[in-house]
Amino acid sequence: MLGNILLGIVSFCTFISYFPQTVKLIKTKKSEDLSIQSWGLWVTSSFSYTLYAIFVSKDGMLIFETCLELFFCLIILILAVIYRKNK
Repeated sequence: MLGNILLGIVSFCTFISYFPQTVKLIKTKKSEDLSIQSWGLWVTSSFSYTLYAIFVSKDGMLIFETCLELFFCLIILILAVIYRKNK
């Protein structure tokens, strides 16, 4: 029970932390201040954590949270690359 509550808090904080960056990228279409290498590492880390959640933990809430994190990391990385190419 406590674990699910804490994981819910983590999921909410994850959404809140990545969402503003995603919205700002979409609105401004500027990604010069973002490190593509760092976001690539975040994607790798999130992907690894998602695989752990799926194959080892098998906890539905953890899988959801890690997929959410991976989704936002991928979106930010993809938008950063696209906007740099279009500059």
